[in-house]
Amino acid sequence: MSQEPQFSETERTPEQRLESVQWAFGVSASAGGAPSPELVQLYERYILGEIDTPYIDRELNRMYPQYPSNDPYAKYAPGEGPYVEPAPLMEVAPGFAAEEEEAPAGPEMPAALCVAQLRAFVQEIVEHLATQPPRQRYIQIDV
Repeated sequence: MSQEPQFSETERTPEQRLESVQWAFGVSASAGGAPSPELVQLYERYILGEIDTPYIDRELNRMYPQYPSNDPYAKYAPGEGPYVEPAPLMEVAPGFAAEEEEAPAGPEMPAALCVAQLRAFVQEIVEHLATQPPRQRYIQIDV
């Protein structure tokens, strides 16, 4: 990677990055999917702070390119789509500003420990999905 990874306020520490990755993998698992080994490796590097999410997006697009589809329900070709104007910035009405309390800062969890926790979490997902019956696809019926 040619540039320094850029992290937002919610992904500054390895713990924060681990939490967001576990949430994403959990959502995927709830739909019956387990992360690929390549994806796990990318997110391990993310947790370690070596790469950021835009880098992961580029790598995923390189590994899994999108091709034109014959699907009649697909509205747009890859990379195309409707132009959507950005939402205007809204000011918070007086008296409604959220007051955030800062939690006392504890010792930061080492990145290597976070990666180990991610591996254990992925293993739990794989083991759980192996115990589930095969997923049945919904069929579409024209009425």
